[in-house]
Amino acid sequence: GNALCDLGQSEEAITSFDSALKIKPDFHGAWFNRGNALCDLGQSEEAITSFDSALKIKPDFHGAWTNRGIALRNLGQLEEAIASYDNALKFQPDFHLAWLNRGLTAGNSVSCNQLLAFSSSIAKQNPQLNQRGYEGELASYKEGLKHCPQDTHQEGWGKLHQTIGNAHYFQGRGNSNARYFWDKAITSYEKALQTLTATDFPELHLEILRDLIRVQLDLKETAEAAELQRQGTDLLRRLLNESNRSDKSKKQLALKFAWLQQLTVDLAVQSEKLIQAVELAEQSKNTCLRWLLDEWSDEISSPSYSEMQQLLNPSTAVVYWHLSPYALHTFILKHNAPSPVILSTPSFSSQNENAPPTPPFLSGTGGDLRLRDFESWVKNWNQQYTNFRKGKDKLGEQARTWRDNLPEMLRNLSNILDINAVVSEIPEITQLILIPHRDLHRFPLHALFPPEFTITYLPSAKIGLIPQTHLDNRGDEQHNLLSIEHPNSKGYPRLEFAQIESEAISQMFPKHTRKRSEKATKAAIINALPQDYSILHFTGHGEYNFQNPALSHLALAGEDKLTLADIRNLNLQSYQLVTLAACETAITGNHTITTEYVGLVSGFMGCGVAHVVSTLWTVESAASALIMIQFYQLLQQGQSEAVALAEATQWLRNVTNAQLAEWYAAKIARLPQDEGIIRPFLQDQLDDIKIRQTTDQPYSHHYHWAAFTIIGVF
Repeated sequence: GNALCDLGQSEEAITSFDSALKIKPDFHGAWFNRGNALCDLGQSEEAITSFDSALKIKPDFHGAWTNRGIALRNLGQLEEAIASYDNALKFQPDFHLAWLNRGLTAGNSVSCNQLLAFSSSIAKQNPQLNQRGYEGELASYKEGLKHCPQDTHQEGWGKLHQTIGNAHYFQGRGNSNARYFWDKAITSYEKALQTLTATDFPELHLEILRDLIRVQLDLKETAEAAELQRQGTDLLRRLLNESNRSDKSKKQLALKFAWLQQLTVDLAVQSEKLIQAVELAEQSKNTCLRWLLDEWSDEISSPSYSEMQQLLNPSTAVVYWHLSPYALHTFILKHNAPSPVILSTPSFSSQNENAPPTPPFLSGTGGDLRLRDFESWVKNWNQQYTNFRKGKDKLGEQARTWRDNLPEMLRNLSNILDINAVVSEIPEITQLILIPHRDLHRFPLHALFPPEFTITYLPSAKIGLIPQTHLDNRGDEQHNLLSIEHPNSKGYPRLEFAQIESEAISQMFPKHTRKRSEKATKAAIINALPQDYSILHFTGHGEYNFQNPALSHLALAGEDKLTLADIRNLNLQSYQLVTLAACETAITGNHTITTEYVGLVSGFMGCGVAHVVSTLWTVESAASALIMIQFYQLLQQGQSEAVALAEATQWLRNVTNAQLAEWYAAKIARLPQDEGIIRPFLQDQLDDIKIRQTTDQPYSHHYHWAAFTIIGVF
């Protein structure tokens, strides 16, 4: 189980822990590690149950109390989490991890729960620990320092001073007296460096350098920040060059400190070197993609700004986002422009439409306010979406769900990213290539732009520059379709209309091969994929693995899985299009991305596929079938992949019940009388519309159409 956790295979690890517990039900270590694996999967409630089982066996297990508190905090139960940390500290008062988590949680809590506080022995001894907010956070850390002295607890003493510095730093953000708090932060970080030295604690030393660089960027001390960034890069290089370090260890270390590369973009922006900034952003992106998809390598090629221009023409622009620990930047690349345009704007929540433009970095506010608002927005999205998938938000008729809130959340995201400002910079543009970064890959950014834009995505500019040698460039041959249809996958629900969708699409292609249900095994699919098809259509389930992206997979027959690692070993250059219909290809838990997003789409693109259509969340099967049928019909009529998807989604968004009835009737009229499953389905849908007798637009909500994305170049 522990080995599987190390490989990022948390679900399989839980199975092993369960096997151990069948043999020895009172093995508290197995219950504890099972809880940790559940936390990694975002299943906090189930994790708490496992930690409770460990604590029934060993009530003084301070590690279980601490991790139980973390799970409670993830659920938003902050006061209960603090009580759990206090129990850990009752048994192990010098456990600095409990003090760190207690301080962070107290800082986020609004008010103290007096009943829980009354039962806390450590709070009785120091009533200051019942404070919340900024003062409460500091009280926890300072109390922790009493139990973790510098001479005996070097790591704990240093980490506590680092978190004191963080508390001061964030208190200064947006504060009119920011300099006062940031000076205190610098003092605390410098204290932390007294024990967390580059020699004794190199990785923790790098983390403090990151925090110091953040303050110095806020204070416009660009030269000092650049020097610390250089020191950090030199230290990381020394660690990577250690003779006893494996390639796997190098890869993990380099990904952990990818922010060192990300900060170079901020430094270039502050120095107004915009071409260098976007080249560094692309280099960082390609480096992380390579590490996540393949093995360790310290020599990775990346295109220059002039090479990126090959993606552009007078009607096409690239919108390129970059996230670092400090800022959120938007670069706009236009045809033959001498340098990119950069947008760095204030927070939408504090922006006054009558106020003058705000410069990219505001002294006295704390970095890019957009980043702070974006991080808060992502946290809210994660929580609402997780609840939606688990069905928790169905409790209470008045409760608004993630789906209900989706239009408003996307409007807020549009304001944070200042999409209006982006649009104003590209008045002559009709085609957009969006290149997101980190968590931005998970959201329907295309839905934030006006519908007159035709939009595609790319994982990176480099992937868009891969030479294309597909069927469309080889004359008038008919497309050859490989259809993998509704695999009977263990543990996944059946897709109601998947069979109809597959049947209807296959009928459009005289040359097609179908792999259905139990026949869609891993062996059969791996054998079929390289056989010079030009289109792959998959109707089924997909899953993203946050801990190990290479294990992200398409669910096949039974327990079979086609993983990203499997896909990466295939030659798929014959494919003009891969469609992953009904697949949820984005992260589904409470995780955030610190390096780069790499998933099934990136894998297919890296194997030479020209275009990949996928969905960011699981759309209702009927809506998915309608879009897919319309999409392929438009392809058959000669539309490009990007235009076909744009028109299909806009059609679904705007179609009325009356128009949908005509569409169903027209489809029925063209079917042969002895046609099997499609005619009854279409007739049932038509009859249902007639019963409703409304002129509504049944699929106008963002939930139905905004999930569909296309990756590729025009």
